[in-house]
Amino acid sequence: MKVLPFPQKSENISGSFVINDNAKIFCDGEFVSQAERLADLVYHSCGFFLQFTDVIQEAQIIFAKDSQLNVEGYVIMINQGVATITSSDKRGCFYAVETLRQIFDLDSAQEQIVCNDCYIEDYPRFSYRGLMLDIARHFFDLNVLKQLVELMSQVKLNVLHLHLTDDQGFRLQIDKYPLLTEIASVRDGSEVIKDGESYIDDVPHAGYLTKKDVKELVSFADAHNVTIVPEIDIPGHFVAALAAYPQFSCTGTVSEVRKKWSASKDILCAGNDGAYDFVKDVLDEICELFPSQYIHLGGENVAKDRWCNCKLCRERMSELKLDSFDELQTYMIEVFRAHLESHGKTVIIRNDGVTKNTDRRIVSQLWTPLKRHRAAKETRTGRQIIVSPRRRVHFNHEYDVISLGRTLKLNPYRGVKKADRVNVLGVEGAIWTQHIETADRLFFNILPRLDALAECAWSKCRKDFYPRLQKRLVYYDKLGLNYNRKFVRKVQVTAADNAQQGDTI
Repeated sequence: MKVLPFPQKSENISGSFVINDNAKIFCDGEFVSQAERLADLVYHSCGFFLQFTDVIQEAQIIFAKDSQLNVEGYVIMINQGVATITSSDKRGCFYAVETLRQIFDLDSAQEQIVCNDCYIEDYPRFSYRGLMLDIARHFFDLNVLKQLVELMSQVKLNVLHLHLTDDQGFRLQIDKYPLLTEIASVRDGSEVIKDGESYIDDVPHAGYLTKKDVKELVSFADAHNVTIVPEIDIPGHFVAALAAYPQFSCTGTVSEVRKKWSASKDILCAGNDGAYDFVKDVLDEICELFPSQYIHLGGENVAKDRWCNCKLCRERMSELKLDSFDELQTYMIEVFRAHLESHGKTVIIRNDGVTKNTDRRIVSQLWTPLKRHRAAKETRTGRQIIVSPRRRVHFNHEYDVISLGRTLKLNPYRGVKKADRVNVLGVEGAIWTQHIETADRLFFNILPRLDALAECAWSKCRKDFYPRLQKRLVYYDKLGLNYNRKFVRKVQVTAADNAQQGDTI
């Protein structure tokens, strides 16, 4: 069965199923929109409209509800001339239609649909199945984000995590602080690395999402079962915002959006009460824009040099009786965690920002392999984690560094005791865009790695991944999307590449 990601349970049944212009649909009222979506896909594939009927005995396609099925799960039974799609919720029904899209080959032109009878019982391995896109280093507009959402939804990924701010750009309209778009969203040049040499060009780079853009994106994503998780990276990676409002830095002298890709030593001042109010105001507007349960606060790679030499930061440490500047960062994150909790939000930070005193309600996103075992141990204390190791799923790297096979060997449960696996929320890929300037290059780096990521996030199976991938590649060709054709041609299906579990991350 050539479905990607592979279903949890599937079985071929003797017999075949045909859809032609005489076929009819019967639908439980809750699933009408998905039944209509299937009918629309059939029309674009075959050129005829499926008719809806209120008489179940007349139908060749039946959408039914079963509240006992897993959340996001579905069952498809195709047998004796009838296809029955059963789901417990709209999300499961959405994914059932995406599976039928592949089974029926609805992205290809055909006169009628013919497929083998089969039984599929499917549900996700993880509730959080995400991709992080950095639009701070290089900005990508609403059209690109929508296309990415659509591609993700087709392979049952359900979180698009947007890295909205960094030293090199602030990419979101905030009404209370207009300089965040007037100044912080514009970079006067960028670091270029060529032939081993580095220099700064004088080509401006600008762009940001307006509030109208965000509302449109969130609505579009919701229709595709994708949640948009926003990230405001603090206290480090914050130079763009500090260039607009330097009074919230330790020195007060940050003068421009950073052009070099390396992280700056200028960070948000931990001793300045105004800096806390500033970030809270920004987060308040973000909470209004993004209905996501999660807000990401970054927290990685924070150089503490400025704090060490800042009178206000040292006074704050003394006042709180803290032992280290790492704990001062923990204190700052806790202030914002509590503030976001008042909005009903849960905070995610990257694992190198997690200390022994970090509140257990904060989700740790694992991206550094050396911290893997500590993160696994934290699941024993109840902390939830998202597995996102850079050696497996950071797709800004070249394909000879992170191949499809390498991604497929990801074992999200490595080091986690069976009793604690409930605390592994899921898997997230990432693409950082320091050296990715165009949509063409973006999709080249993402595709077809997105499909391998989806396989890891949804299913335990890796069997026959490359043969199942072929339909996706045909679809990418149809859309005119750039993907790594050379790498795909080189791929050899080996036992190692098809391994169901990897031994490292």
